[in-house]
Amino acid sequence: MMSKKMVILGAAGQIARQLTVRLLAETDLHLVLYGRHVSQRLARWATNDRVTLVDGDFQDQARLQAALVGADLVYLNSMSDAADTASLLQAMQAAHVPHVIAATIAGIENEVPQALADWTAANLPQSYLQGELASAKLMRDSDLSYLLLKLTWLFDDDADREYELVPSGQRFADAEVSRQAVVQAILDLLADDDHPWQTSYGVGKPGTHFAHPSFH
Repeated sequence: MMSKKMVILGAAGQIARQLTVRLLAETDLHLVLYGRHVSQRLARWATNDRVTLVDGDFQDQARLQAALVGADLVYLNSMSDAADTASLLQAMQAAHVPHVIAATIAGIENEVPQALADWTAANLPQSYLQGELASAKLMRDSDLSYLLLKLTWLFDDDADREYELVPSGQRFADAEVSRQAVVQAILDLLADDDHPWQTSYGVGKPGTHFAHPSFH
């Protein structure tokens, strides 16, 4: 499903920036890049006629809804704050956004092997983990046509775009994946009209069934 107007929420994040680069190079989409101080942080795209920069936070309903009007698709780069997620969902529903792809973390469905789940819990703040868990529930309980991407531990490697999608309900044991591979996964999903909605996928690098990511 290739849309005409796509809104990237949390557009200054690392995956969001990489996704923006490739969308501009490989599609004809108009992109709305929304986030705190994006006019400064993403100034490189200020003169691009296919990009609209919108400074705003996730609690600003009026600004959010204005940015979302006419969007065919939203990419949500962060779900670590449940209050922000609730505000975003309200704005998306008010703006009648047909589809949203949202990045969350592996483990929200108890699908991760215990050793990796324990390592993750020991290395991330509990408030962050609880925020992701609550946000995912809000998304699943909404009326939106959503796709949750459950990301395992992230690293950067421009030459590594290898990934697998593990459907909801299956054990997800991959311990790591590159941000570049996550971007590739998003692009492939955008180009695929047949993938389901109202579901989730684990996004990981095949063959990385470790107790913790190899770079830690």
